[in-house]
Amino acid sequence: MRCNNHRGITLLELMIAVVVLGVIVAMAAPEFGDVLKRLKFKNKSRDLVSDLRLARSDAIAQRTQFGLYFDLGQNQYIMFKDKVNPSLFTYDAGDSVIKTVSLDQDVLLYSSSLTDNTIVFKPDGSASCSGNVIISDSQGNEQADVDVLASTGRVKLTYQYLQEG
Repeated sequence: MRCNNHRGITLLELMIAVVVLGVIVAMAAPEFGDVLKRLKFKNKSRDLVSDLRLARSDAIAQRTQFGLYFDLGQNQYIMFKDKVNPSLFTYDAGDSVIKTVSLDQDVLLYSSSLTDNTIVFKPDGSASCSGNVIISDSQGNEQADVDVLASTGRVKLTYQYLQEG
């Protein structure tokens, strides 16, 4: 005696699986957008840290001063070679602009405790002053604090997640 035992899924079972998968995807879609915004914010803050570290290493390698000027009003920062009045540790007209970085409207230069919103790295790797720059996402839910230590030129990044109220 022969038994035909065909195993498989029916069309009804397949449709149920597709509907369940669709519901799960629909629930995850808003969270995915938030994750993308958070990743974009973290990338921008890491780019800022990289530019600070690049200015420091250029100052050491080229034995001249390099710095970053933070223009909070224009939501941008300028990396420059400090050629005009290097003893003042400021960004002046005539300094060589290496690059200008304009931040997106989703990422804001929130505040700076740096003297004249400028940090200049000296040829020995130290910085002109200690201080920090805080950037924030446009909703104010997340902040990145970029600290610079004057004696060593060390750059440190910390994140702060603010509670939504």
